[in-house]
Amino acid sequence: MNAQDLWELTPEQFNEWRRQHDYPVIWGLLESSLPYFSDWLSQQQLEKEIIFRLGIARFISATDPLSLCLYKSDDRWRLHGTGSAMLASLRKSGLIASERTFLPYLLWFRGQHGDKAANQIRQLLTITTNGRGEALVLGQHPLLNIGGIELSEPVVSGRLLDFTSMDDLVLRGAINNSPIYLWHCSAKGMQIHGGVSGLDFFDTFLWDHRNGSQKRELALIDGIFQDCRFECRDFRFHSSRAVLKYFEVYGEFFDATLEHTSLEEIAIQYRPHGKPNYSDASRYYRNAKRLLSSVGNVVEAGEYYYLEKQCEMKAYRTPGALYKETWLRQSLPRKWLTSSYCWLRYLAKLTSYVTWGFGERPERSLFISLGVILAATLAYFASPSSTTYLHAGRSLYFSIVTFVTLGYGDISQTSTWLELLSACEALCGMVLMGLFLAGFASKTKQY
Repeated sequence: MNAQDLWELTPEQFNEWRRQHDYPVIWGLLESSLPYFSDWLSQQQLEKEIIFRLGIARFISATDPLSLCLYKSDDRWRLHGTGSAMLASLRKSGLIASERTFLPYLLWFRGQHGDKAANQIRQLLTITTNGRGEALVLGQHPLLNIGGIELSEPVVSGRLLDFTSMDDLVLRGAINNSPIYLWHCSAKGMQIHGGVSGLDFFDTFLWDHRNGSQKRELALIDGIFQDCRFECRDFRFHSSRAVLKYFEVYGEFFDATLEHTSLEEIAIQYRPHGKPNYSDASRYYRNAKRLLSSVGNVVEAGEYYYLEKQCEMKAYRTPGALYKETWLRQSLPRKWLTSSYCWLRYLAKLTSYVTWGFGERPERSLFISLGVILAATLAYFASPSSTTYLHAGRSLYFSIVTFVTLGYGDISQTSTWLELLSACEALCGMVLMGLFLAGFASKTKQY
């Protein structure tokens, strides 16, 4: 059947067609390609029929334990995350006849064989493309193609859309009242007009460039898009005349173009498949900062600026990873110079991080100031050569006056080391008070 015919089927007919013609092939590939697959099925007491009924991808790739719930209202099974607010509400209302919790395959495999082996399996499950541009599951079977057409008011609710190709699909006024799980899919050039809720993309291709010129990316146009979740390694999208509410974005590479778009409650988090790369993480948060700043969300942009600088600081601890393109070709003296430069930069950024959180945590300067004042007070109080020796009130007074550089002159130290301590305290006071004021002033800056 072609894409048009498949979309003309009702959701129930579409799902039944997939169970008969598409899912068996995908299931056979999973059984033959994923290690210990039958052991997982046996230990978790799962049957192929119920997996086919609810969609294969979430049983395989979900990152949290899941619960199979049998509803009293229609005697049908549904799948929920064990920690979801919806499941807690259903339990409380008594709408669940029975419930069974299990571990998805990847989560189970991670617990049995460790993170490294699990990351290799996740990489194996990543959708690839062949020379003709077809998206493939496990590098062998083409995804079911339901894209390349334009649909008006299609019924999306209830369709099993995992392991499908929706490249260049245009949806106008999509009808939906439940989450849409687009897991292990290809959605390059997909356009959604008129708003929709409940989009859930996981490990899905969302963009590409044809011959380096023509760009295809997910487009959200003319509507309210809410309660959407994207966990894709490379997430790039375009929105125009839209409102984006309650968005969650997880991945390694992120970029977006917004035109006449507002953002409400968006969370963007760097989440790598394998070992973190702090240079990539810094770039990820930098793009998030620019995105939020471009629509006037200065406070949220500041939070991503803080994360950007934090990751940038951590990147300097690993010069080999930071300069991986040239590191192996460098001589030993050159590597030593590069390492020295990186560690000096790291210490400079660590100082900025500790003292005022790169300008985003100015309250740290206040706490450090209090610490400096109290430490100096203790020195003036406990030193026998101090003019305020064993006098707590005068020691505290002298420390405060010195720190804020008032310099009344009614008390002064005569011991050389206490004179130097006083000078250092005054210098710290000038710097820390300046950082404290500058940090609050920077809250209104454009990022």
